Amino acid sequence: MSHQSVVHLSVGSPAHAICVVGMEVCLDLSRCAPQKCTSFTISGSPRVLVDIHDTVPDITNEETATIQLPLSDPLDVLVTMMSPSPAIDGDKVSVSFYHPDEELPVATAELYLTGIAVSLDADLYRSGQVEVASDKRAKKNWVWGPRGWGAILLVNCSPADMGQLVDKKTKKVFFTEEIKNLSQMVLDVQGPSCVFKNHRLVLHTSEEESEKARVYRALEDGSSTFELVLGPGRPTYTFTPLESHLNKTFYVEATEFPSASFSGLISYSVSLVEESQDPLIPETLVYKDTVVFRVAPCIFTPSTQMPLEVYLCRELQVQGFVSAVMELSERSNSQVASVYEDPNRLGRWLQDEMAFCYTQAPHKTISLVLDTPRVLKLEDFPMKYSLSPGVGYVIQCTKDHTVASMDSIGNLMVSPPVKVKGKEYPLGRILIGGSFYPSKEGRDMSKALRDFLYAQQVQAPVELFSDWLTTGHVDEFMCFVPTQVNSEDKKGFRLLLASPSACYGLFQEKQKEGYGDMPLFEEVREDQRHSNRREAKTINQVLADENMRKQNDYVEKCINLNRDILKRELGLVERDILDIPQLFCLEQLTNVPSSQQTKKLYARPYFPNLLQVTVMGKDLGIPKPFGPQVKGTCCLEEKVCQVLEPLGFRCTFINDFDCYLTEIGDFCACANIRRVPFAYKWWKMVP
Repeated sequence: MSHQSVVHLSVGSPAHAICVVGMEVCLDLSRCAPQKCTSFTISGSPRVLVDIHDTVPDITNEETATIQLPLSDPLDVLVTMMSPSPAIDGDKVSVSFYHPDEELPVATAELYLTGIAVSLDADLYRSGQVEVASDKRAKKNWVWGPRGWGAILLVNCSPADMGQLVDKKTKKVFFTEEIKNLSQMVLDVQGPSCVFKNHRLVLHTSEEESEKARVYRALEDGSSTFELVLGPGRPTYTFTPLESHLNKTFYVEATEFPSASFSGLISYSVSLVEESQDPLIPETLVYKDTVVFRVAPCIFTPSTQMPLEVYLCRELQVQGFVSAVMELSERSNSQVASVYEDPNRLGRWLQDEMAFCYTQAPHKTISLVLDTPRVLKLEDFPMKYSLSPGVGYVIQCTKDHTVASMDSIGNLMVSPPVKVKGKEYPLGRILIGGSFYPSKEGRDMSKALRDFLYAQQVQAPVELFSDWLTTGHVDEFMCFVPTQVNSEDKKGFRLLLASPSACYGLFQEKQKEGYGDMPLFEEVREDQRHSNRREAKTINQVLADENMRKQNDYVEKCINLNRDILKRELGLVERDILDIPQLFCLEQLTNVPSSQQTKKLYARPYFPNLLQVTVMGKDLGIPKPFGPQVKGTCCLEEKVCQVLEPLGFRCTFINDFDCYLTEIGDFCACANIRRVPFAYKWWKMVP
């Protein structure tokens, strides 16, 4: 007995076939109709659905047993089992043939069916629950959008499992909360048990896809131990011979995010194979059911999302910053976690090399840290030991491990949600920096990391020009802050951009008011200024310095280039952008080995960078710029407050000059913020 997609009937002897529930079987009537017969009727048992295509008008299942249909026209007669049969040959289809103008049949062909159910199901409709698919063909596709479908996998981001995702262990213990992270896949097999004596049931995927995910099943002993059935080096799993109904739940986790070499799609199939009793005859595939998963992307959150938890580097050099941020955290009801400095990373690691992001499926949302380390040994990563419970940790290795590298996650920002020329980006867009053109000294994010960001698909990257900066990181000249959405402000955010011209305009204004002799860095100790190669220049001296003016004209051109890109790619207009006074100076790289030194000069903030804002909702932690004092108030701080406070922001200027331009760098590199994920579900968008 074997399954056939086309069954040839005979009036001489009944045909037999296995029919999988939901699968159509086409009946060939042309070869069995007796001569001179011109019509037929067809009937089936209650579990059998008979469908005759191209009949006008359409006829029901009951009508096919009484209405004589012509044999002259080509007909597609399709038979479908609606539920499993209770026994072998438990269902039947009868086809009766008629001579012209006769009411009694002259011959009858019979087909005995054994209906079985073989179904592999997952959370196809993204409800958080496994459901039997109403359309089995839909399971073979993964469709984006609010009306789309397709199951979703989460990457195993557990810090405890780092380095273990490529091993070949066949057993693993899952705690209750851990198993909730895995996606379920349910195999259901029903039908007469004796049907399966000569059949094998195989769960399988491709060799390549088996490296990207793992499939587990719970052991029968009721423990927390699970057996690996599919995974690296294990593309197939054959079940023991079935003796009764099988209903088995499998638990699936991905081992890596989408990348340039991995689309994120993984398909699993269950195949029912009939074994031949003749060793010279190969086995026959009876039926195959397939379900497709997509690995959930890594999603980055912009500074406009509310903070959940602040991670601080508690080194002695940054205690002023730590105290200020802890106070800001209390105002925004955010938790504070401590992370101690890693000497291998020269201070600039907590933000420059790591990004908080999240990954999401209908059944679970996981916050995680994506780390692009300069060190390569897992034991050198202190951050993974400081994470709150439930927060994941994933390493994305980079190519360039130098200190002045743009090949790190620090060279990345995310815009808030935007709409550009009718195209919506509900999760915002990733912003990354680069050199824009080839040159001997040009620096870019590595292709591997860049491709990784593009492969996530849901936050289409925008490339900016940032190679003019010492760090090369886009957060040195821009920042997003949240605003209240109303009739006048439909975007819900403002873009802050560094503006040398705004700073010169402010200083010229103060000069006209008679404050030209007021110096910068008046509150900074002399030894601090010297260690950072800064002089206490007055407003008059800054305005008279033609070399500095030329350097800042160059910086302004670089920023304006990015301004135009941001307006075009994020759909911004001038009222969405706020200019923040900031001066720069051009210097050689100082924190790199001599072998990496070049003659090219790069821009560094002349005073602590006012764009390095720690955004905590409406509370902003801003580096204290130590600008000229006018009537006892720093004119730079006053100007920033005039720009931001009308929008409801509370500005806190943090005094921690010891961080500035030292190995630690701007102090915001000593903190990282885990933020609230977007309410919008990524699978509802169309990339």
